[in-house]
Amino acid sequence: MNLEHELKQTGTVITDYFHTNQQEMSTIVDIAQLQKFLSEKLADSAEQKDYIENFNEVLLALLKGKLSAEVFLFYLEAQFFLDEAAAKQICTHITRFQAFKESSLHDEITFPNQSAPKVNVIITTYNRERFLEQVIDSILKQDYPNIELIIIDDNSQDGTSSLMEKKYASTSNVIYMRNNKNEGPGTNRLKAFVTHADGEYIFFLDDDDYLIDSNYISKAVHFHEQHPEVSFVAANVFLDKTNKSELKLSDLKLNTIVKKYDYFINFEKKGYPKPASTLTTVFKRSALIEMDIVNMKMVNDSAIYLRSLLVGDAGFLDTVAGVYRIHGNNITFNLKSDFIIENLNEKKTIKNMAVNDFNYNAKEVEDWFGNSVYVTVMYFLKYSAKNANDYFVMLNWTKENCRSIYKKMRYAALKFVIKRRLSRLRNLGRKAVVQKS
Repeated sequence: MNLEHELKQTGTVITDYFHTNQQEMSTIVDIAQLQKFLSEKLADSAEQKDYIENFNEVLLALLKGKLSAEVFLFYLEAQFFLDEAAAKQICTHITRFQAFKESSLHDEITFPNQSAPKVNVIITTYNRERFLEQVIDSILKQDYPNIELIIIDDNSQDGTSSLMEKKYASTSNVIYMRNNKNEGPGTNRLKAFVTHADGEYIFFLDDDDYLIDSNYISKAVHFHEQHPEVSFVAANVFLDKTNKSELKLSDLKLNTIVKKYDYFINFEKKGYPKPASTLTTVFKRSALIEMDIVNMKMVNDSAIYLRSLLVGDAGFLDTVAGVYRIHGNNITFNLKSDFIIENLNEKKTIKNMAVNDFNYNAKEVEDWFGNSVYVTVMYFLKYSAKNANDYFVMLNWTKENCRSIYKKMRYAALKFVIKRRLSRLRNLGRKAVVQKS
């Protein structure tokens, strides 16, 4: 069955069921009971089961106030190809449930033009014309009154420059920068920041992600003003698994405020996840300056988060604000060994800053560093390493800079090499059998 047809069919099942069973569902008071009812009644085929389960999870988030009506409508239309009228009809049915409370929908935050601090949105792009327009428009649709976009083009060879000229050249709050050679996203973020970013708040976006809550930047700035102790505020997202056309809710499950030291030491461990890229994350410019962004050699997401946690706490809004695409062409799946070495050297710098400049516990920081190096290298070996030289480069750096995990790393790397070679041999064997037959 065609995937789009399957999703449309699932949308029809959901729409019809809400229409024909609204009276029975409206009497259910308990949210968990409603979710169980829907799971049992809707999941009538193996093909639709995953999408139905995802729908119920998103519905539960709506009823708990974890996403806005606008975001729920986006989900229905994007995931199931429903038209606007059908999606709104489902929302109308939901508001009639006894389990529904008006307070579950987020109140919007509004800022008068004259009192809204400036937010710079920095978008790095390279050969992503088909995605770039969507992310720019998602920012221009934000209701926050004082936003300036800085688009930095890393010498794209597609139609990016034409798009920017034709559609956005006359847009007063859009600045377009274009490199004469490819310099990489980390360098470009810093270049855009130093050249143009003078706002009180800074928002770094990749060109293949986008916002879906038009009130989100207003909410993030309001949160900052209510919590001056935070360096940044982030939120939840939908993961867009493009190969399956699936929007999956990603919930950070973090407290409203997470203390800087706790988050730093436990970064990316269980209970302390890293937000998806820097999508949804609004930083205080003063925090970026204090953590010395202008002298960073690699302005990537982990490094920005870790440095920011040296100078301020982390804030989280328990709401869904954007869409993070997972499509196999993400930067994180196509990294080179020299990029990873720069990343590791940056983390070594952060380790020294934490101990020497911010008096973090030396033993705990060393443990953090070892864990971070291991996670970074193993991720690279799993998703991006291309040959044996990539493995040797990683091992040599680890031996020189993080001896505490060298033996563990060497053993893990050897397992990767063996598994890959066995996999290649099996593939060669299958091809030989096919050719012989």
